[in-house]
Amino acid sequence: MPDFNQTLGMRRESDGAIALETRPEHEVVAGTIHFAVLATLAEVAAAGAVGGPVVPVALQLQLLQRAAPGRLVARGTLLRRGGRLAFAEGTVLQDGAPVAKAAVTFALPRPA
Repeated sequence: MPDFNQTLGMRRESDGAIALETRPEHEVVAGTIHFAVLATLAEVAAAGAVGGPVVPVALQLQLLQRAAPGRLVARGTLLRRGGRLAFAEGTVLQDGAPVAKAAVTFALPRPA
């Protein structure tokens, strides 16, 4: 993962999921994780499902319930991979319950 993700505290689990133990700086107000943290987790998980280098070009985020401080886990699903674009979803879970879901469109590298 890029340094940005490591700086946020994300790490890849053995099953490919992205995990984050939240810190106080991840909170928008006491007891609530900032939506940008959730969006980043979902996007990184979705990118992992696509595989290889990708660049997000569009992201739609749905906040499903409040994410509290603690452990967050994100999992990605590839929906479709074409020649120039890929479509994937990333779901962020806390204690097994979904707290956010993102639909992400990625640009793929041009073939050599």
